[in-house]
Amino acid sequence: VSTQSTGVCVDSVESAVEAERGGAHRLELCASLELGGLTPTVGLLVSVKKAVDLPVFCMVRPRSGDFVYTTRELDVMATDMEYLISAGADGFVFGCLKVDLTIDEHACRRLISICKGQLPVTFHRAFDLVPDTEQSLELLNTLGVTRILTTGGGNTVDRVALCKLKKIADATCGSVTILPGGGVNPGNVRAWQEAGFPEVHASCSEYINEQEYGVNFNSPLPTGKRKQTTTRKVQELLLAAL
Repeated sequence: VSTQSTGVCVDSVESAVEAERGGAHRLELCASLELGGLTPTVGLLVSVKKAVDLPVFCMVRPRSGDFVYTTRELDVMATDMEYLISAGADGFVFGCLKVDLTIDEHACRRLISICKGQLPVTFHRAFDLVPDTEQSLELLNTLGVTRILTTGGGNTVDRVALCKLKKIADATCGSVTILPGGGVNPGNVRAWQEAGFPEVHASCSEYINEQEYGVNFNSPLPTGKRKQTTTRKVQELLLAAL
């Protein structure tokens, strides 16, 4: 029996319901997953909390692009967090960097302080850009970050990433959970479990609408095509870990 915990990233109520039916253990709620995930609306969070009985962690990312935020953008992120907390958020996912790609300690402290030590925080894949992994781990541990979502520095998790992440996980001595994400699938999830990673992160999504329209509204995906988490995909991942 697998003891691995599976977090599924979703950007709709339908995906959240499908993830729960499939056996997911928690949700990362975003808007616009095709852009890497942005801050969800309060309305989406409220609707998801009504529809499922799982912990819901909210992405805090006000725009696509880099992870270097201005003071005004941080004001937006902080305000979003306060409203999302009032709407029932169970935790948050974010990552703030400086121009040199080191972790923006001041920005992270500000956002973490909003949680008042009561809600867990995941530092997302911005971690894959930092120049000094060891120093960054130490800082995030000091700041009180609970999890770090990472591929080990690549575009997706693979065998090479597994070795890198194992070293990172060993360096934390269990103080911070290293969360493999970005390409976790039924073909490799067992390897992550056997390597000792207690949690994994995946979208478990597939196209549910293959129709394309003739007009593109500046979307990264062909207009009309839509991906959604499905019960089948979540179950496939969980069964592969057994």
